[in-house]
Amino acid sequence: MELSEIIKEFKTKLNPLKIMNKLEKAAAFNEELNNDLEGNHRGVDLKNNPYSNSPSDFIKSFSAVKISQKIEVPLIKLTDVWKIYQMGEVEFAALKGINLKIYEGEFLVVLGPSGSGKSTLMNLLGCLDLPSKGTVCLSSKDISKLNESELAKIRGQMIGFIFQSFNLIPTLNTYENVLLPLEFQEEDAQKARKKAAYLLEIVGLLEKKQNLPSQLSGGQRQRVAIARSLAVNPPIILADEPTGNLDSKTGNYILDFLNDLHEREGKTIIIVTHDLDIVKYATRVVYIRDGEIEKIENRTKIGYEGLK
Repeated sequence: MELSEIIKEFKTKLNPLKIMNKLEKAAAFNEELNNDLEGNHRGVDLKNNPYSNSPSDFIKSFSAVKISQKIEVPLIKLTDVWKIYQMGEVEFAALKGINLKIYEGEFLVVLGPSGSGKSTLMNLLGCLDLPSKGTVCLSSKDISKLNESELAKIRGQMIGFIFQSFNLIPTLNTYENVLLPLEFQEEDAQKARKKAAYLLEIVGLLEKKQNLPSQLSGGQRQRVAIARSLAVNPPIILADEPTGNLDSKTGNYILDFLNDLHEREGKTIIIVTHDLDIVKYATRVVYIRDGEIEKIENRTKIGYEGLK
């Protein structure tokens, strides 16, 4: 399928669950993961940043720790959220009365075992699904009151998704995969091309821009997925088990990259995982079990005071 055809399908079929299912199937690779860590995003000349229109924009974009001071207004707010599935004649509550506030500039880790409801929670945080009861507000807007077109626009502009299975389109090369969200948002073609190339350089994969996903290692594919998640420069990065299919060395590289985005650009990072090792990056940890929040732990890491 050509890039233009994929974009057309995105624009005409905006059911998020159908889209995600198609992407999951399209990205179901069986190649063995390699231990490839070549490239270093820190060596990029950030003065060529196409997201900056002036030197002052550049300075603001890459200040050491850019955390919003508007902590009185949550970026995402869940109030008494339930997600109930009908299984024949039986109802199953995947989430039960969730109350959670997420603020701009946090590095939030949602930690829980398999079956705890963390993936269901991720779908709600990413506006990929709606609650059965309760409200989910993104930037003070109740997502249940938005139509599908409005939801798709919010997802496209505000949230960058990183998935365990990468979700790259196998028929598109690396460059086209990163370009896809920019095309979907109808970005100016010349600017979009510059941004896609810049992001591939950031993750150290510009020289592989013509490679198909099947020609990349697991670590490289995840780096492409990160570049794609940053394409529209969203304020929120939502990652579902981003290191689950990677070896420990490559996984640490990916986590360090996400941590760098948090500390240098003030991105709001939300990671849904069962991996206790990821907690060390967090400013807050939400422990979830059996569809309920067990506790929320505030943490402090170097360069960030945390939310008390």
